[in-house]
Amino acid sequence: MLKQFTFLLIVISFIIPNTSEARHNRGNYFGIDRSDLDNDIVEDFAVPILFGFDALFENYGDPRDGGSRSHEGQDIFAPKGAPVVSPTEAIVTSVGTGDSAGKYVYTANPGGESFRYMHLDEIADLKRGDKLDVGDFIGTVGDTGNAPDGVYHLHFEVRDNDGATDPFPRLTETFTLKEKMSFMDDVIDKYDGDEDDYAEYLVKTFNSDFKAGLRAGYDLPDEIIEALEDVGIVSEAKAEDKLANTLGTIPVALTTELKTGDNNVLVSLLQIYLIYTTEGVARNNLKAAGPTGYYGSITAAAVRAYQADRDISETGVYDAKTRTEMLDHDVSLKLN
Repeated sequence: MLKQFTFLLIVISFIIPNTSEARHNRGNYFGIDRSDLDNDIVEDFAVPILFGFDALFENYGDPRDGGSRSHEGQDIFAPKGAPVVSPTEAIVTSVGTGDSAGKYVYTANPGGESFRYMHLDEIADLKRGDKLDVGDFIGTVGDTGNAPDGVYHLHFEVRDNDGATDPFPRLTETFTLKEKMSFMDDVIDKYDGDEDDYAEYLVKTFNSDFKAGLRAGYDLPDEIIEALEDVGIVSEAKAEDKLANTLGTIPVALTTELKTGDNNVLVSLLQIYLIYTTEGVARNNLKAAGPTGYYGSITAAAVRAYQADRDISETGVYDAKTRTEMLDHDVSLKLN
């Protein structure tokens, strides 16, 4: 019996790593080489969901199971299927499914921390030991495990040597549109399913993001471009570009001063320009009235709002300074 016990201790000593080594960021940690990761933690990072979340509400530490335990992560709510990406460089340490966690991915991160992504609907084509760059695909938002049915969210944990820490204060950023579009190659490439179907789902669910990316000229995967074409967004974007170019020529034609009391086609052109390139209450009132061609109080108010936005004299008169501002700025369509 003693010999068996001694043998068991020897086996365990080989299986369980030295604690001091395991806690150090460099070297081998449960078979994972962390030497490529920085020794310093990433203090602030972007929300690890690309599309669809509206706001964050801190819920770390909230009571769970009638107060018998505390919530050890940050729940981030977003539509089912929204892409989840790594907000830092990382190494995949575990991929699997659990009764509580549902489908999950765990990673080793800089500074000896580890991040956990739970309740995923789908897991990216990942395996233990894979190296992740910022923006690399991890999976999609879901409701697996003990998440309530239909309450789609990512349970996101940050852990250090002492256990779970509050991620909320460090989620200070969101990825830019340019970054989101640049991540799409990896998202589509590592989606563990039908890539065309997922591209179509993304485009239909988050069409405003992809339309903006398309109009900005960012490179997108072929699957996304094809999905955009299938739902008509490519042709719609081209039409909007043509409208924007046309609107940009209006100030060129409006060479004369326009003011209250004027009633002609030039006023109609000015009204069309303001309706489709400005925002706010004054613009909405002008949109409701329509391009009547009459320069009344509604048009004057819309001109004053434009002048205030451009930090020029708020005369309510379309004058040389107002025309110069319009000529000097690219048209940004406002279609709502």
